[in-house]
Amino acid sequence: MQPSISSERDPSAIWAACLDTARTALPPTSFDTWLSESVFEAIDGQQFLVRFPNEFAARWVKEHWGEMLQASLRESSGRQDLRLVCVGSPAPPVAAFKAQPAPQPAARMSFISPSYTFERFVAGPSNQLAHAGARAAARDPGSPSHNPLFIYGGVGLGKTHLICAIANEIRRTSPDRRFLYLSAEAFLKLLVTAIMNQTTTELRRQYLEVDLLLLDDVQFLAGKEGTQDEIFHRFNELYQNGRQIVLTSDRPPSEIAPLQERLVSRFQSGLVADIQPPDYETRLAILQLKTRDRGVHFPQDVIDFIATSVKKNIRQLESVVNRLFAESTTRGVPVDMQMAKNAITTVIGAQLQLVTPPTIVAAVAEAFSVSPAQIRSATRRREVLVPRQVAMYLIRELTDLSLKDIGNFFTGRDHSTVLNSIERVNSLQQADPVFKRTIQELMNRLTG
Repeated sequence: MQPSISSERDPSAIWAACLDTARTALPPTSFDTWLSESVFEAIDGQQFLVRFPNEFAARWVKEHWGEMLQASLRESSGRQDLRLVCVGSPAPPVAAFKAQPAPQPAARMSFISPSYTFERFVAGPSNQLAHAGARAAARDPGSPSHNPLFIYGGVGLGKTHLICAIANEIRRTSPDRRFLYLSAEAFLKLLVTAIMNQTTTELRRQYLEVDLLLLDDVQFLAGKEGTQDEIFHRFNELYQNGRQIVLTSDRPPSEIAPLQERLVSRFQSGLVADIQPPDYETRLAILQLKTRDRGVHFPQDVIDFIATSVKKNIRQLESVVNRLFAESTTRGVPVDMQMAKNAITTVIGAQLQLVTPPTIVAAVAEAFSVSPAQIRSATRRREVLVPRQVAMYLIRELTDLSLKDIGNFFTGRDHSTVLNSIERVNSLQQADPVFKRTIQELMNRLTG
């Protein structure tokens, strides 16, 4: 007889707890695209069935986040024997689908936070060009000087804030203009659904009718040839008609691999602007804005300490402020230095032990039974070449180093060698499940 789930937590609540865990671990666009519409369906012995909008979404989630969700499921339910089963609703009949009018492209405000405005974006030396380009795109969409606009930078630095600020500004100042905002992952999902339902013509027509296309997180196009083809054709049609295109990514176009060369060329044909981690003065301004919004007083020495300690991105600054506000309100005590130290340790404690190129090389060397010195050497023997390519790939994924900096770390190799190594590792992962599992295990080990 199988153990039962505690009556104190019904299965729907357990799945909700799993989704809460996933929401904190995944980028918001990924969660919204793939998990937000999932619902608990049934328990059949050891099987915990979760329903997704279609089979494609179910397979995607199982392949990419199945292990994480299953671990969360077992922890939340107290049953180590439970197995997550992702099922998809069958596609509706083609005739029934076509009988419905094609949805009109419009401002998708359900995806856009109204707080993401230009007035609430703290501009500084680290983001000036991106901020100016976004304002120009909203003020004069389609101008060759900033079309397309490609904004790139690390996690939590304000890319999504700027692209949403464009949407909010257009909605405020030019309500007659039509725009479409979505992530690259959401576009993939829409495209697959349209192919399944034989409605690609209607989908393409929607994109032809917009004045601005705002596409977030385009790094997720890497390796998806069919989606890249579709994006290429939609890009050309919009650009030739003078429509504004805005794209964001965690890296510049030339470093998205594998990405078709023709798309790289299109993406960097307008204004390419990067966002760097904010400097001390910008971090201070952000903290002052966030504390003012919350209506809570932080002593100046506490603000200085947070600005000095939290350097990586804006999202971490917001998390620290939110935690301090919650603790101060709950306990009814003012924010002090010790409280700030505890909050910083809680929010970024795991990240204080930085993943560095030497630690990555050491982990790869151990996994492939070679020495770190061999990986960084000039030898091209296969037993060393593959581990070196893996090390380059992991350094690119887990650190903020550019391709040039990674090449310099490996005894002065040029950036094209690093890019080729990244593409090679991506190809090997697609062809060899064992190799892919090795890479995943290394990433899990390095990130804890």
